[in-house]
Amino acid sequence: MNEITESSDKAFWPIALVALSLILVLGRDLYVSSKQKVMLKQIGIQQDQGVLQSRQVAANFEKMMRDLLQLAQTDTDAKAIVTKYGIKITEPPAAPAPARSK
Repeated sequence: MNEITESSDKAFWPIALVALSLILVLGRDLYVSSKQKVMLKQIGIQQDQGVLQSRQVAANFEKMMRDLLQLAQTDTDAKAIVTKYGIKITEPPAAPAPARSK
C-alpha cells in the first residue's frame, strides 16, 4: 500500500504543474480574445462613421456640381469651368430587380 501512495505522490506535482500551466495559457488566451472582440467592435463603429461621412461628402459634392451646371446655363465663368473640366452629371444605372423565388 505504501508503494501506491508513494507513486501517486510523485505523479501529483507534474500533473498539477501541467494543469496549472494549461489553466494559465487558456486564461490568457481568453483574456486576449475578449480584448480583441472589444477592439473589433470599436473599429467597426469607426468604419461605419467613416462611411457615413464619405456619403455625406459625396452628396454635398454632387449637389455642388449640379448647382454649378445649373449656374453654367446663365454664367460664362461657370460655363468655362464646366467646359474646362468636362463636368457632367450622369445618372447611376438602375439597380436590377430582385429575383423572385418560386
